[in-house]
Amino acid sequence: MRKLEHLAKALSVLVAGSSMLVLGAVIAKAAGQGEDAAPRLFVEYDGSRYFLTRQLNNEELHELLTGNTLVFIHPAGEEQELHLENGQTLNGWEAGRDASTGFWQIEGDEVCWTYPSGTHCKPLYESELENLYGQVPGWYDGPLAFIWEPGDSRGLLDRPLRGDAI
Repeated sequence: MRKLEHLAKALSVLVAGSSMLVLGAVIAKAAGQGEDAAPRLFVEYDGSRYFLTRQLNNEELHELLTGNTLVFIHPAGEEQELHLENGQTLNGWEAGRDASTGFWQIEGDEVCWTYPSGTHCKPLYESELENLYGQVPGWYDGPLAFIWEPGDSRGLLDRPLRGDAI
């Protein structure tokens, strides 16, 4: 009889434990722990990783770009792009002596750049670091980091021009 009591007690502990495991699995799944988390987009800048927090909308894109310079951080160096108020743009590399001419415009919530090589449109995102942004998709494996600077901060208007957009 004693063995039967021990067996009944062991069985009740096992059932209670199984119920807790099932309950724990439901709670874990409800909290998203049983599913793969969505990947978070990030950019790397100055040796650190910063998550992108939200996409900029049409009005924010106009404010960020109009009359200002974006400095894209490529593995091979900085690409600089001045966005003139009339929709024209100048683009050059930090080590370059000249600038290419093209056009920019906002379509929906994306910025579109047109150069002789073609047009490409991209959404831009804020990051968790002030004044650091990301272009998605970037030119490489992930988003491309860039910073914002007021006006013609890199002297693109003073460079010899390639192309005839301006």
